Amino acid sequence: MLNNQIEINRFRVEYAKRSLQKDQIAVEEPLQITLSQGNLSDIFSITLRTPGNDQQLACGLLFSEGVISRSDDILSFELEDIEGEISVNLLNVVLASRVKLELDNKIRRHPSYSGCGLCGKTSLQALELKQSRSKKPLISQIDNQLIARLRKSLADQSLFSQTGGSHVAGLIYENNGILEINNSPFFEDVGRHNALDKLIGHELQKNNLGQTGILILSGRIGFELVQKSVMAGFSVIVALGAPSNLAIQAANRFNIALIGFAKDNSFNLYTADEQLLR
Repeated sequence: MLNNQIEINRFRVEYAKRSLQKDQIAVEEPLQITLSQGNLSDIFSITLRTPGNDQQLACGLLFSEGVISRSDDILSFELEDIEGEISVNLLNVVLASRVKLELDNKIRRHPSYSGCGLCGKTSLQALELKQSRSKKPLISQIDNQLIARLRKSLADQSLFSQTGGSHVAGLIYENNGILEINNSPFFEDVGRHNALDKLIGHELQKNNLGQTGILILSGRIGFELVQKSVMAGFSVIVALGAPSNLAIQAANRFNIALIGFAKDNSFNLYTADEQLLR
């Protein structure tokens, strides 16, 4: 069983008073993702992540990078055997023969840290060349009351509520104009990009990314988070933090509603038509 948090001792210092207490800490471990197809096999990525939902993480990452376009492009996930012991940090992804794979072009021979995504891919032209899903328009309108409910849904996630050390990505499902906050998926990780990759991988496997909804993120919004959202066909992003200028440019270019600094009584709409607001 994977552990996503550990308990440690810490000193609590408050007004010069000291006390030894137990603290819950989010776990961060490396995950090596290897791609295999026939006789070909090579490392695709080494990323620092919170253990758990590793298959969804790999699926979402490969989709966001244009390696796969649907979940059944992956035949299987296999944990590697090292000297007779299964390693949960070594994941082999076996791809279908129809996937056009050029490992020399796809491979990333440097680690991806939990705080950064696929560093260096910052051009809108590069994003336009990727094969993205059709954008799914949102029927519901957004107001402060809804934003407050979305913020609470993030705070209620178990790893964040217990450690305060994780990022959260969730897709609030919309069906017939009704937002289903209680029945929507959320994924947590020490890395913002990993949390979103886990969510995208889950949605790709579950419904082929066909579900309409609001993407909600617990941190700031960088270009690469918008890139992944464009690839997945999300039309509305709500985040607790600030967007970068390139994130705003990308959201404008692909007509995504981008909301940042989401608080209980205020939020900023950086793109899209204000008719989205109620």
